[in-house]
Amino acid sequence: MKSSTLFASLSVAVLGMGSAHAATLTFTVQNKITTSDIINTFTNTCTPIIPSLGTVLAGTTSGMHQLNCGTSTAVGFRYASGTKTCTFNLSSIYTPANPFLGTSEYWTPSGTATSNGSTLATCKATLTGIGSSGSYTWALSMQ
Repeated sequence: MKSSTLFASLSVAVLGMGSAHAATLTFTVQNKITTSDIINTFTNTCTPIIPSLGTVLAGTTSGMHQLNCGTSTAVGFRYASGTKTCTFNLSSIYTPANPFLGTSEYWTPSGTATSNGSTLATCKATLTGIGSSGSYTWALSMQ
């Protein structure tokens, strides 16, 4: 009888976990180089970026880009101008609620910007907004 009760309790707890919400990453890319355009040279993502990444003209900022891969969203891409290169990596990882520990579900944002070219670039990834259900907004820049 005890094992039946335990099984029923576990079943209810698992069913009560519910489904995770999708996490949307939204970002812009700012070209702080005033003398040349920056060009997207590599993209690795869990789903297509809408709209797709393209050239960002000198001294301008791209429009908003979005992607959403469900509970774990991730993207990595590179922009280059001459010998300057910036690699950007963004992610939003979901951790489900744990009814046994009494913890709530949560999302963890991560963003990095790294200079990879033979000439040092200033690359930045700044978290600018936190939405509901793991949605995050980033401002990325290259100089």
